[in-house]
Amino acid sequence: GFNTLGAWSDGRLYDGPLYGTVCLYVAGHAADRCLDGLRPDFEQRIERHLQTMLEAYPYMDNVFGVYLDNEMPWYGHAPWGEIPNHTLLEQALSLPPEDAARQAALAFLKDRYDSVRAFSEVWGRPLASWEQLSFEYARSCLNSHTQKDRNDFIGLAAEAFYATAARIVRQRLPGKLILGTRFAEYAPEPVIRACGRHCDIISFNHYSRQPRSDAEMLARYWIWGGQTPLMVTEFSWRAEENTSGNPNTAGAGAVVKTQAERAANYSHYVQDVLSWPMVVGAHWFEFADQSPQGRFDGENSNYGIVDIQHRPYVELLAAMKQTHGRLVRLHARSERVAPDSLPGPRAVVFEAGQYPDRPASVDLLSEVPIHDPALYHADDARIELKRDGEVLVVGFDSGNEWGCGVLFFGPKQFKNESGPAFSTHLGGYSAIELDAVIGKDVVFDIFLDEAGVDAPNAERYDTSGGDDGESFVIPMIQGRADRHTYRFELKALRPRTNWGNQHGLRRVDITSMKGISIFFHGGQGNNQISVYTLKLVR
Repeated sequence: GFNTLGAWSDGRLYDGPLYGTVCLYVAGHAADRCLDGLRPDFEQRIERHLQTMLEAYPYMDNVFGVYLDNEMPWYGHAPWGEIPNHTLLEQALSLPPEDAARQAALAFLKDRYDSVRAFSEVWGRPLASWEQLSFEYARSCLNSHTQKDRNDFIGLAAEAFYATAARIVRQRLPGKLILGTRFAEYAPEPVIRACGRHCDIISFNHYSRQPRSDAEMLARYWIWGGQTPLMVTEFSWRAEENTSGNPNTAGAGAVVKTQAERAANYSHYVQDVLSWPMVVGAHWFEFADQSPQGRFDGENSNYGIVDIQHRPYVELLAAMKQTHGRLVRLHARSERVAPDSLPGPRAVVFEAGQYPDRPASVDLLSEVPIHDPALYHADDARIELKRDGEVLVVGFDSGNEWGCGVLFFGPKQFKNESGPAFSTHLGGYSAIELDAVIGKDVVFDIFLDEAGVDAPNAERYDTSGGDDGESFVIPMIQGRADRHTYRFELKALRPRTNWGNQHGLRRVDITSMKGISIFFHGGQGNNQISVYTLKLVR
């Protein structure tokens, strides 16, 4: 009941009854290929890569569309996981002076600012000349103005890439749909907008624990992409029960117990996602199980509809055939309508509650905590704590990846009798006050985690404490150099998008909290702060 071959299928299969898709890799595989549109030889390299790829696909009549690339690193440092000060702009600035992409980045900034002095005042750190503008300098700067510059440069690079690549491919392959670049779930907004302007379909990969579409994600792709049709180009579930012996220890997506669960998830997901009128296809990953010993990158998962000996997974295939038989009718008759606007920001609800018997403030540094502070950091970062009398000194090297932080748990006296292990009742307080010496070059966030917090795609969240596992943030706070009491109103919290339950109620469940983090973004080098108190106050 399938009708299409997904990316990377053997070119010899395209002489059969199924329609095909081909991933062209028009820019090759370099880590900085998202910047290729800014380089003068891009057109010639597209032609070379096209010729190489098309030689592997002798039967092009059944190919209905081509991908320009797959999971490109549009976030600068990687294809996924936004790091606000490690974007395509920083990547461009890390290149040799003669690289045209670096020159384009400098020209972009010079066009925005009359002088290097004007630029450095906005970016917040002194810079003597444009020649000294470096990857390290850019990483160390983080504020609302820098983020606008970064975002606009991403848009410039994306427009140059998609406009050129789509034009050349249409000239060489007339009549073939251009299917986008198979985004790794999300991409920066300017990239999705550029893709929508120049491609016939926007494609993205979506591994979901629950067998349902993400309505907010689809709305963003549809609106940002200028109402360009959408296609899911990877989705899957793996099962512990499999005949290949796959351990499923490496690979994307959720692991379920049985093949019956895989079958049910397939049916539910495909019918749900294709009931949206703007979604025109969904590609399962993949035909055969991976080697139990791991493929080239270590993935060793039960993704197949057949195992490594070509034995079919009968329950899964039966569900697929039954589902496919009803899809055309379901898609045509669905009463769902395409969204006409972006989902609005979901406001965070915070209510401190009335607890008059509690002290006016509680210092998390002087009270006995439910657990010692927890340190966390990227692989290339470090962080350590030491006491200097009444002062807690936090020393850190934030590295060049996502950074590092310290989590302070609630006081033992407020421990909840039930719920997750470190659940504390922090009701009655409405603000955080941080008395500290923090240098002017240090940018930090404040995180507030509920007791059941976990990764955004967690299979389930521990709600036994009454919370729903969300995480909240007050972002991008600039140090002031002198000793200062920073006050953060809890009503100003925003939802975190890279940690915590993304489908929670957006309510701060203050009666079941895990703790408060001070987080330092990567790229800020070696530094230290001195913390005198960290208080919850009325």
